[in-house]
Amino acid sequence: MTMKELIVEYRKQRHLFVWLIPLAFLAALFLWGGAGQRNLSDYDLAQGYSYLLCQLPVLNCIIMPIMLAVIASRICDIEVKGQTWKLLFTLQDKGRFYDRKFLTEFLYLLLFCVGELGILLLYGRIYGYTEPIPAILCLRHLAAALLAGSAVLTLQHVLSLLSVNQIVPLLTGLAGSFLGLFSEFFPAAVARLVLWGYFGAFTPYRIDWDEAAGEVLLVPKIFPTGLFIGFFIFTVLFSLLCRYIFVRKEL
Repeated sequence: MTMKELIVEYRKQRHLFVWLIPLAFLAALFLWGGAGQRNLSDYDLAQGYSYLLCQLPVLNCIIMPIMLAVIASRICDIEVKGQTWKLLFTLQDKGRFYDRKFLTEFLYLLLFCVGELGILLLYGRIYGYTEPIPAILCLRHLAAALLAGSAVLTLQHVLSLLSVNQIVPLLTGLAGSFLGLFSEFFPAAVARLVLWGYFGAFTPYRIDWDEAAGEVLLVPKIFPTGLFIGFFIFTVLFSLLCRYIFVRKEL
């Protein structure tokens, strides 16, 4: 895939304003976070970054499946709506077409994940967190969000390409948002079967309540390296399978 192909793809989208989708979700995230930053005590300021890093994976379970469904549907619907497959695939390879669309969508996912970390750091500056920036935890959060987002985006991508009616992938994203959130209450063995639940699977803390002190406690969790590697391998294989299904299907 060449840079020229990516530029052509972005030119096709210039009137779709897809970049507004991740920015709108980032704006909503910023407003939500700002509402919870009022009347912070010294104790709250001393764990400001950690508290947000505990909350963001849960929020991603809710918002990212919907956002990725909208992005994939918006980008893929250009060709699906006009049924231009036969013309397109006389000029280019189906695999390259699939890859170019997916990479375009992934760049919007990357924009959102980096913007999310930017909001985290911005809050620290605005509200004066006294906790040192946990750089390692921030990078882990970025890697986990990108990995889980890539797996969900793969599903939304192939559904958007193969669905004549885009309501199917959009409903899948909406259902995934609910499943991802409620998977937090499932037994661990069952929760690992929910694709959308992996946004919250790598959170660095769990929340406990100290009744005696009347404070929220953030209990550190060991990063599940084995689970992360296993899910990475699954995501790669799942991506190859979805690509194979699209390439082999008669359109």
